Amino acid sequence: MTEHSKRAISQQQTRDAIIRAGAELIAKNGFSGASVRDIAARAGFTQGAFYSNFQSKDDLVLEIMRSQFQYAYASMEVLSSDTSKSTTEMVTEASQWLREICGSSERAQLEAEISLHALRDPTFAESYYALLDEQADKMAHIVQKSADARQLKLRAPARQLAMGMIAMARGLKLMMPQNDPQTILSTLAIFLDSTLQPGYVGPEDNDRSPAEARADAIVNMKQSQ
Repeated sequence: MTEHSKRAISQQQTRDAIIRAGAELIAKNGFSGASVRDIAARAGFTQGAFYSNFQSKDDLVLEIMRSQFQYAYASMEVLSSDTSKSTTEMVTEASQWLREICGSSERAQLEAEISLHALRDPTFAESYYALLDEQADKMAHIVQKSADARQLKLRAPARQLAMGMIAMARGLKLMMPQNDPQTILSTLAIFLDSTLQPGYVGPEDNDRSPAEARADAIVNMKQSQ
């Protein structure tokens, strides 16, 4: 291994350690309560090492989000690509995935702190919401790909469903921090099961007007009664 490769690996290890430390301290102490000095110290480095890798605490927070999103994409991609399982099994596994990705107490605290920081800081908010839009687009692609592979139609546009999945998983944890995890799991499963059904509105119908969509929904509801 070359010296250049060794330095690159060492720098990546330093970045990863600072990212982990930042996520832990921001979740525990809040955005304002987690100083750059404390984050660097928790990771085992100096403030100089912090600023060699990140321009600011905001820059670190965005990198924390990117790393977490990347893990979510990779794990969801594996789950959605397995067409050997029934729709019911897929819904169950997707619900478990959502609970694991969004449902830990530390993750809920971290995301709440970052969201509040975005509401208070317009400069940070611009980058933050752009990253959330990117996340929603990628997750929507995975949702649509999964539905197409199983010849299912979606009851709403894939992007709305993806955003709903993520928001529900996060919100349930914040609303019910002490509740039985099974309650969160079953609630997520109900949501997913209601959106991934054969015969619902598919992507080819998403260009219709809201009035047309409502009219068809009323007809379908009457026919099922």
